[in-house]
Amino acid sequence: MVRGAAARPVHVTDRLDFERGARTAYPSLRGGPSKRTTGFRYVVTVDVPYYESRVVTVIFPPGSRTPIVLADGPRDSPHRYEDGGLCMWFPGDPPSMQWRFSHGLLDLLDAIRAHLFREAWWRQHDEWLGPEVGHRPTPSTIEEIA
Repeated sequence: MVRGAAARPVHVTDRLDFERGARTAYPSLRGGPSKRTTGFRYVVTVDVPYYESRVVTVIFPPGSRTPIVLADGPRDSPHRYEDGGLCMWFPGDPPSMQWRFSHGLLDLLDAIRAHLFREAWWRQHDEWLGPEVGHRPTPSTIEEIA
C-alpha cells in the first residue's frame, strides 16, 4: 500500500457513498471525520474467521484517499509496516488487486478481514494464503545486491 498518496479532499457526498453498507455489515463501526484534523478515522471490531476478533483503526490522513490500517493483537507478519500498519497491496499490483477509495469502506473492511485471516493463518502454519510480494530480502536478492 502506498502511504501518503495525495488526492482531492473527501467531501460529505463522497462520504455517504463511501460508507454505504459498512455500518450494517460491521455494526461496531464508529467514526467519521476526525475532530482533531481534517482527516477521517474509523474504529471497528473485525471478526476474523476461525481466529480471534481484532480491533481495527482505519485512518485517512487529511487530503488523502489512501488509508493507514492498524490492528490490535500480534504484529508479527510478513505484510506489516514497521509501525504495525497492514501492507495489503503493492503499488505495482494491477488495479484489480488494489483497493481504491471508489470501492467504498465496506470493500476495504472486507479486504482487511481477509488480510487479518491470512496473517493469523501465516502465524499458525508459516504459509501465506493468496498472492504476495516479498518485503524482506531473500538469500538470492542479497547475493544480487552484493
